[in-house]
Amino acid sequence: MRMFLFFPLILLLLFYAWRRFRYVFPKKYRRIGAFLFVFGFAASFLYRLFRSDSIIATLAIIGSLCLVFLANWVVFCVLWDLYLGIRRLLGKRKLANKRLRMRKEPLLASGVAALTLAFFLIGGPLHSNFLMLTIKETLHTAPKKTLRIALFADIHFDALFQKSKLEKIVDSLRVLRPDAIFFAGDLADIPQEKLRERGYDSLFKQINAPLGFYAATGNHESFMNPNGRTIEWLQSFDNVMLLLDSTVCNDFFCVTGRLDHQYAKRHSAKGRTPLSELMPENNSVPWFLIDHQPKGLDAGDTNLTRKPDFAFSGHTHAGQFFPITILIKLIWHLSYGLGELGGIPWYVTSGIGQWGPPVRIGSKTELVLFIF
Repeated sequence: MRMFLFFPLILLLLFYAWRRFRYVFPKKYRRIGAFLFVFGFAASFLYRLFRSDSIIATLAIIGSLCLVFLANWVVFCVLWDLYLGIRRLLGKRKLANKRLRMRKEPLLASGVAALTLAFFLIGGPLHSNFLMLTIKETLHTAPKKTLRIALFADIHFDALFQKSKLEKIVDSLRVLRPDAIFFAGDLADIPQEKLRERGYDSLFKQINAPLGFYAATGNHESFMNPNGRTIEWLQSFDNVMLLLDSTVCNDFFCVTGRLDHQYAKRHSAKGRTPLSELMPENNSVPWFLIDHQPKGLDAGDTNLTRKPDFAFSGHTHAGQFFPITILIKLIWHLSYGLGELGGIPWYVTSGIGQWGPPVRIGSKTELVLFIF
């Protein structure tokens, strides 16, 4: 229900922002201003249509700036309209005249533009320098030994992703020395040939752990396949076990990786396999679940004689930057951190990459080490 209301709300906010943005320009330039508004917002999506690195990077930068501007523009316009409404109710000033109402809009837009720049100056380093968190948890099924499991998600390799960040991820995993590594989906927004050109192959091959490196699909794997073929890129590595609605076990734990909801709709005729069919036979070791979107159990996940001991998700980015950090909490029951979904202890990571602007304001990028 929350997701059903989300998209009409976004369309309404976009229309509202566009209506207000037109008055930033003199009357004869309003059509041009409206076009710039629409183009700037669309640039974040249009860059996928091009092959030139310079065009891709330019559009990605324009789109990133406009997305941050748009988010703050909506907030400022809502606050400005509330201010005008209160002034009018108090009878202090007649503000019904549109010319008077809109006279402050260019100044308001300049302030939002300055705030957008500040977001990138402050939020850019916060995005690049991910945190390493350690979380200690007790499992319902006691492990045979203490398990150290590293989790990361939502890399989103794209035109603005820095190779140095992947190098830092690889080095950090080497320092943490986890027993196993889980990746909770959303690998890339560029095709696999770009991944190879940028040298991500050699770095990804270095991600290893004694009990394995396990990955699940995200919704962006659906967007990028079949044209992007990021699934095939992941499957090309001997060190990565991609779990496509499947379960594997070792002497210390079992782990199930579920198909992302959107990936299953587009690429699986039967949809997601019921969790009851993915239950491990070995009940003496902990059972972990990797499911990209934190929606909890599906309607068809009945007849479970056992529930996973712990589940991991990503997808939400914890909103990534203000004011979406507030909006995301209205959409998801569990948008970030530790919680419970469907009676299962669940952790939603804020991700280690970005979608769109490489900015973090009000959230953080993270690599998490769990000690069970």
